Amino acid sequence: MGKHFTLDQIPDMTGKVCIVTGGNTGIGKACAFAFAKKNAHIIIASRTPSKALAVVEEIKTETKNELVEFIQLDLLSLASVTKFASEFKAKKLPLHVLLNNAGVMACPFALSEDGYESQFATNHLAHFYLTMQLLPVLEESQPSRVVNVSSWGHNTIYFHGLDLETMNDEAKYTDFISYGRSKAANILFTRELSQRLEQKGVKGVYVNSCHPGTVNSDLMRHSNSIISSIVKAFMISTEDGAITQMYLATSPEIEAQDIRGQYYVPFAVPGSVGRHSMSQENQTKLWDFSEKILHEKVPGYEGAGI
Repeated sequence: MGKHFTLDQIPDMTGKVCIVTGGNTGIGKACAFAFAKKNAHIIIASRTPSKALAVVEEIKTETKNELVEFIQLDLLSLASVTKFASEFKAKKLPLHVLLNNAGVMACPFALSEDGYESQFATNHLAHFYLTMQLLPVLEESQPSRVVNVSSWGHNTIYFHGLDLETMNDEAKYTDFISYGRSKAANILFTRELSQRLEQKGVKGVYVNSCHPGTVNSDLMRHSNSIISSIVKAFMISTEDGAITQMYLATSPEIEAQDIRGQYYVPFAVPGSVGRHSMSQENQTKLWDFSEKILHEKVPGYEGAGI
């Protein structure tokens, strides 16, 4: 397949501040490296300090870019998201790119610290909250971008719908369907946020989502050996997996062509979205559901304000 964009085409990012969730491993690490090579100021947001700090030093050594930092973020804890946002805001930095990259896939049933199914909590809810916390900074830093990393796997809910009300019921849990719900949520959130920003008159925050491809990373660690062996034949490298999200995060085409609220696939081309993930009803339902959780679980949460 031809590539509409390559990592070599990333423009100079001097003066740009970029947050990468899950930037210590897999595609996130490849993205952090790509940003650093183009002189961006990177914040790696991940859970384990020892792993993240090792990657920070690796990036600094290899790229000679000293503007690489780590702030701890555990996406299974809304309190951790609150703490991360506070620590970032305390730095008084602008924010030009929020790359909501981190995720889990098809893992055994578990609940987050706040009592929600772990894939939904990690892949959608924490990133929704993080984006809401940082949205004022993104607006102040226009032009800026939000990239939500989804997946072709959003199609696994084709015959099920979102089923938000039953997702915490272990008896009804199916690992790949739950993964698909969380990835559909990434697309629905992207579309709804983009619409709300437009209605507010905010023109310079570009929100898009993508499927990075089937990537050879540790995201597959919970898949059974048969599925893994079949899929492995079609896997691409983490660097190629980074291409589509880095296109949405950095390419001048996004602003020039007014690309917003869209879903892109490898390599940096528009993709088709499953019917459940392009439903206005589902967009609004998910937004309201997410806001309701935050009002219940986050002390003093005042709402998205958009």
